[in-house]
Order: sequence, then structure tokens, then C-alpha cells
Amino acid sequence: MNRYFLKKMTWVGLFAISSIIHAQGFPERNLTGVVPFPPGGGTDIFGRLVADQLGKQLSQTIVVENRPGADGNIGMEYVSKSNPNGYTLLFNSSAATVNPVLYSKLRFDPLKDLTPIGIACEYYNVIVINPEKTQAKTLAEFLDLIKKNPGKINAGAGGTRLVIDMFTSAGKLDVAVIPYKGGGDAITAVLKGEVDFIIINTPGIIQFLNQGKLKALAVTGPKRQFDIPDVPTTKEAGMPDYVYSSFFGVYVQGNTPDPIKRKLNSALNEITQKPEVIAAFRRGGAEPVQKSVEDASQRYLEEIKRLKDLAVKVGIPTLD
Repeated sequence: MNRYFLKKMTWVGLFAISSIIHAQGFPERNLTGVVPFPPGGGTDIFGRLVADQLGKQLSQTIVVENRPGADGNIGMEYVSKSNPNGYTLLFNSSAATVNPVLYSKLRFDPLKDLTPIGIACEYYNVIVINPEKTQAKTLAEFLDLIKKNPGKINAGAGGTRLVIDMFTSAGKLDVAVIPYKGGGDAITAVLKGEVDFIIINTPGIIQFLNQGKLKALAVTGPKRQFDIPDVPTTKEAGMPDYVYSSFFGVYVQGNTPDPIKRKLNSALNEITQKPEVIAAFRRGGAEPVQKSVEDASQRYLEEIKRLKDLAVKVGIPTLD
């Protein structure tokens, strides 16, 4: 064994020991939690909830900073270029996996410069129609309606249209997609009858479902949703190839030492089992989950790849 190899092994060992020692005392001061969207939205609400509870679990304060812009890319870039010491966290939802697909010229590498320390919750979407405008009682009836009227059924896309493209790709459907600035505008459009359907998560529509103004045909997740238990999944309703759920994760700079990531992961998994956190997530239409660092990273990378493959398949143009 030559001297160079021995010297290299020594440095690797010392770095590993140093990382472990540093993680044992981590955190020694306040942390920063970055939300890449404006205050008041779903990502911000979940971010502040996790920041408050995670800070208590770590015996430090996590100061939340909103760094909105470019559909979340500004905040993501900020964390990607932060000190890899675990003191700067990114709280992000679907933008973490959607933006690497839609934007071709990001000023950071989402696969290397960011890494999840865990997933706090996941949420499903719901295929929703206005029952006064669209006469379909089941998803099967609605799919039949679309196939009999190619290009004539309108979908409202609040923000990204990827969830609709996944729907049309899975069912080999031809629908017209009308873009809106956000989910709220898309909900208003389907309520007014401007569009035939939307695909969205439940917090913004649950009151209209309860009032009968909107009708949920199916839930896109792998299981039924707790707040609308009578609504079948897409698999149960006859569309097994369309299963999709988004997740809310906590990320750090990609070179953050493994022991620090594991300490943050352990704390995150502890808080997502608390009754008050579970209740708060469910009010936002989400289910808390606990995943290891490895499982969270795998989910993150696989989701980006899946969405990239879909974008190529259906020909979604990238944004500069």
C-alpha cells in the first residue's frame, strides 16, 4: 500500500470523524428556512409549520425567509449556493421536481446542488368537473365523453400543465388546455363553466365539493383521500396508468455532510408523527409521511426523471 493511498485514506477518515463530531453539536445556532414562494400560499403555510416544529425539535429557531420569483427558482438557487453546513434549509413542494423539467437554463444543478433530507407530507390531486356543465357521473363516463369529442373538452391548468399532460397521455386523450396564473383562477373558471374540468388538490375545492357545486370523479393518488373517502382512485375508477402524487420536502445544499442530513431527517420524521402536525397537514389536504434520507433522495430523483420522460413524450417545450 503506497504512501499516497495511506495519506488519502487518513484524510477521508479524518473528514468522516470531523463530520460526525460536527453533527453531534449541530445545530449550535439559529437556522434559515427558505420558502421559494410568496407568503400565504400552500408551500409557505407548510414551510412555516415545519420550520416551527422542526426548530423546537432541534432546540433552535428556524427563521423563515420568503425568496419568491421565477416559479420558485430564485429560492432554490439561493439554497443551492449556500454553505453546505445544514444551516440553510429549503422548504419546497412540487416545484422542486417540476422546475428541473420545465426550465432548460437553471443556474444550478438540481441533481447535484440540492438534496432532500426528508419528505414531510404528500398530497394527491383530484379530477374535478362542474356537474351542471359536464354530465358525467363517473370517471369512465367522462373519459368516454372526451373520446367522443376530441379537442372539444377544455381543461383549466392552474400553473403547470404537467398533471393534465400526464392525464391525457395515460388515457390517450385529446383535450384543449387553457392556462391560468394559479389554482385559484382555475377553480373560478370551472365554477363559472369556462372550462370543463381541472385537476387540483383538495384544499381550494373541498367547500365546493361539499356544496355540490363541483364533483370529484377520481383521486390521482395510490389510495383514497381522507377528506373525500367516497371518491375512488383513478386505478379503482378504470384508469390504472394515471397515478400521481406530489410531495413537500426539506432540502439542503448538495454537499452537506451525511451525519447532518441524518440528524435533520430524524428530527423531521419525529415531528411528522405529532398529532398536531398530522392535523395541520390534513387541513391542507396532505398526508404526513416518514422517509429515510435514501428513500427521500430516490423519490426526488425518480420523480424528476419520470416528469422529464413525460415532457419528451408529449412534447412539452422547455422555458428559458
